[in-house]
Amino acid sequence: MSLMNRFFAAAALVVLNLAIVAKAEDQGNCSNGSLHGNFGLRATGRTLAGGDIIVLGRFTYDGKGNLTATLFNRLPNAANETFTITGTYSVRSDCTVSDVWHPDNGGADSTHESVLVNQGRGFFILNTTVGAPVVISGEAKRQ
Repeated sequence: MSLMNRFFAAAALVVLNLAIVAKAEDQGNCSNGSLHGNFGLRATGRTLAGGDIIVLGRFTYDGKGNLTATLFNRLPNAANETFTITGTYSVRSDCTVSDVWHPDNGGADSTHESVLVNQGRGFFILNTTVGAPVVISGEAKRQ
């Protein structure tokens, strides 16, 4: 086989592989393994009392349903808060995610819903904790 024929055969395989991957994503074949590695998070919101809040964080997902993070909060009274969390997550086949965070600072657990984007290289997140005194949403990107 000539060099040119090999090149075209290799290019055809790459295109076919990309088409298969794209089709799998269209069908929503996500799992816990789809969310793994380190992510930087930026989220903003408001407290129910009317003050703004911003959250920055570095998350690590193990691809098996466990997460750890360090969070930096800027609170409405201009105070800063830093703490770590552990938690669990579950990725559904449609690439949506549910998680629970357990803070180390004695605060209450929180729940969130997310949507994986860009082939798992990022996600959009919404705090869905019932009774939470804040409304927060954000975006995370793989580091």
